[in-house]
Amino acid sequence: MSFLTQKRSVEDIWPIYNKNVLVRVDFNVPVQNGIIAKSKDQRIQAAIPTIRKIIDQGGKAILMSHMGRPTGHNYAVLRTSKEKKRRYLQIWADEAGIGYTTFFSIRNGDEKKKILSWSSVSERSQELSQMQGAGKTDMFASLPNEEKKALLKRFISDESYGHATFPQLRQYNGFDDELTLRPVAIRLSELLNDGSEPKVEVKFAEDCLDADDIVATLEPGQVLLLENVRFYSDENSRKESERLAMAQKIASYGDFFVSDAFGTSHRKNSATMVGIPTVIGHGCCGYLMQKEIMAYSKLLGGDGDGKRVAIVGGAKVSDKILLLEHILTQIDSLIVGGAMAYTFLKAAGFQIANSFHESGQSFGDKYGERQNIDDLAKHFLIKAKACNVEVLLPVDHICHTSCEPTDKPFITETANVPDGYMALDIGPRTIELYQKCISQCRTAVWNGPMGVFEIPTYATGSFSIAKAMGDGTQERGLLSIIGGGASADAAQLCGHATRVSHVSSGGGASLDLLEGKVLPGIDALDDKNT
Repeated sequence: MSFLTQKRSVEDIWPIYNKNVLVRVDFNVPVQNGIIAKSKDQRIQAAIPTIRKIIDQGGKAILMSHMGRPTGHNYAVLRTSKEKKRRYLQIWADEAGIGYTTFFSIRNGDEKKKILSWSSVSERSQELSQMQGAGKTDMFASLPNEEKKALLKRFISDESYGHATFPQLRQYNGFDDELTLRPVAIRLSELLNDGSEPKVEVKFAEDCLDADDIVATLEPGQVLLLENVRFYSDENSRKESERLAMAQKIASYGDFFVSDAFGTSHRKNSATMVGIPTVIGHGCCGYLMQKEIMAYSKLLGGDGDGKRVAIVGGAKVSDKILLLEHILTQIDSLIVGGAMAYTFLKAAGFQIANSFHESGQSFGDKYGERQNIDDLAKHFLIKAKACNVEVLLPVDHICHTSCEPTDKPFITETANVPDGYMALDIGPRTIELYQKCISQCRTAVWNGPMGVFEIPTYATGSFSIAKAMGDGTQERGLLSIIGGGASADAAQLCGHATRVSHVSSGGGASLDLLEGKVLPGIDALDDKNT
C-alpha cells in the first residue's frame, strides 16, 4: 500500500567515522530491583545490529529511549530555574533511583493532600491547594526517605484508595521499581562485549537534555545511552513548541538520525520519534525498523497468491473493530479467538455464561458517537458475509468456574458455555478447525491470543496457532506475521517465534498499520528514492 514505502536505512549513511549518530531505540524492558532478566532483554538484543553497524565503522552511537510512563518535568521550567533542576536531580540521587517522589507526583491533588496529611509536615500541607503546581510534590520530596516509604506503603494499603486506580502499581509493582535506563546501559554493555574485541565502552548520561559535556568526550566506536526521555514531559507534550524545544536540544548532539523503535512509531506527539528528524533535516531507519517495514510491505502490498487469513484475538471487540473492518477487503478468512470471540458468539445467539464479553455495552467511535457492541458485532458478521469472508468462531471451549489454574478443566461439546463456567481458551475441535484453515492459506497475520495463555491450562489454543504458522512457514513458505504484543509473547513462550516469517516488535504500531493508518515515526523518515 502507498502509505508504507521503503525508507533510507543506516546503510545509506556514509561516511560516519567520528560522527555522532543519534539512534532512537525502544528499550522499554522490564526491570526488577535494578536488574534486567536475560529472558526479558529481547528489545535490547534487537537493536544490537544497528548499533554495531555504527560503531564498527568508527561512528559514535548516541542512543535514546523511553521507559514506562513517568509524569516527567517540563524542560522550559528546569532550563530557566537552575535551583529547581538541582533539586530534582538531588531528589533522584538521594532516593537512589527508587522513585518515591516520581510515584507521588502522578497522584491527583486529593491523593497528594491525603498522603501529606499523614506526614510530619501535615500542618503546612493544609495551606496548599489541590491544584497542580501548588507545591505538594516539592513538600513531599523534602521528607526523609524512610518517611516517604512509610507514607506510600500506608497509602497503598488504604482500602479507600483501591489498587485499581493505580496503573503505576500494575505496571511496575509499586514505587520501588526503577524507571531509569541505567540498568539498560549495564545490560547493553554486557551484550556488546559478549566475546567480542575490542571492548566497547557504553557511557550513560543522567540527564538526556544536559549531556553536552559527556557527548564531547565520546571517541569513535563508543556508545552513549541517554537517560529516559520521558523524564521530561516535553517528549509527549501536546504543545508542539515544547516537543520542538526538546528535539532541538537532542538534535544538537548529533550529525545523523536513525530510528530503530518500531514499537513507538505510532506515537504522533513524540519529540524523539518525529521532532528530531524534522529538526536535523533527515532520518533513516535501523535494521529492526527496516525489517518491520519490509515485512508489512509484503503483507499489506498483497504480495503472493493464494488465500489470506487474519487471526484476531484479545479481550475487546471495541479495541479492534477498526482493524476488523479494514482488513475485510484484504482477506479470505477471519479466525476469531480470545475473549472477543464471546461477544460475537453472544451476538450469534450462543450461551456464553460467565465468559468475559462486551455484550450490552457501548463505546465511543472515532466520531464521538456511542455504538452498541451487540449491534456492532451483528453488523460486522453481516458485512463479512457480504465481502465473502469466512468468519470462524470457536465451536468448543476450555472452561473453568474462575480464571484460575486447574488440573481438570471442563471441555464443552458445543459452542455453548454452561451456566457457572467461563471459557478461557479455545477447545480441541476449534484448534483443529483453525489449524486446517491456516494450512490452506498462503498468508497469515496474527494479532491477539486465543486464551489466557499466561496460565498453562489455557495456553494450548495460542500455542497451537503459533505452531500452525511456524509449520506453514517452514514446510510450504507461508508468509506469516505475528503482530507483537501478547501474541508475540505467546509465540516466544512456546518456542515457535523463530519459525515464522516475522514477529513484530510493536503491538500498538502493528495494530495501527493493520487498520490502515500512517505511522508518524515512519512517515518522518526519508523515502528510499529521495
